[in-house]
Amino acid sequence: MAINVDDSFPFLVRKISKASGIVLNGYRDSYLRRRIDLRIKTLGLENYTMYLRFLENNPEEVEEAINAITVNVTEFMRDKTPFLFFREQILPEIMDKKKKAQSNMVRFWSAACSNGEEPYSIGICSKEVLPEDWSISIYATDIDINCLNKASKGVYSQEQLNNLDLAHIQKYFEPAGEAFKIKNIPKLLLRFKRHDLTSEPPISKFFDTVFCRNVMIYFNEKQKVKMLKDFYNSLSEGGYLIIGKSETLPPEIRELFIPVSIKEKVFKKA
Repeated sequence: MAINVDDSFPFLVRKISKASGIVLNGYRDSYLRRRIDLRIKTLGLENYTMYLRFLENNPEEVEEAINAITVNVTEFMRDKTPFLFFREQILPEIMDKKKKAQSNMVRFWSAACSNGEEPYSIGICSKEVLPEDWSISIYATDIDINCLNKASKGVYSQEQLNNLDLAHIQKYFEPAGEAFKIKNIPKLLLRFKRHDLTSEPPISKFFDTVFCRNVMIYFNEKQKVKMLKDFYNSLSEGGYLIIGKSETLPPEIRELFIPVSIKEKVFKKA
């Protein structure tokens, strides 16, 4: 069933944005229409006007609309090679730099962390490389509170672990019914927080690496620039930025980052 296009779409987006507190003008119209259309079809409605009425009568639907807009399809070490590069190239370099500065503290940011697979993957890589007595802080943020709640529980299906080595599964997970629960990564290691990349300032500063993979594809150019400038300001001197393999840096901010690996889409703060 095709959605009947009417003039209510801009008003619908403003209503969802105002009711949720999330700025949606950072997303492309074509993307918003596609995701909202799917939600409307699920409800058996015909057009945006009908969906507006449904929202007015069902305030809890705002959260469902936001969940429909923010796609969350992830797995552990999705696109495995960037994580191998992080483990084999970036972490040893960070460790050497920290030792020279007589520090044993590292800080990472997983921006748009979805269900938590990425920050836990960062944790696994870090635990494998860094000395046992080092302090590791991983900030994991997302716009979807349901995803953050799921991530904080650390329970995943077998399919979500497909990219992990068996040794790592045995070391960092324990059976939980038909699923697997994260272990050997202290809860204090990760801090989950709701954050909107399109409108809010960076959550903190002095990160050694920022992961923001497969997120820019949903943003317009203005929001991409805003977000990447925030990442630049949040990184420590010489800190790393890792983006998705299908993503590119806008021309306006390329001078802020030095390419480290074009193949793996790894950049260093200039």
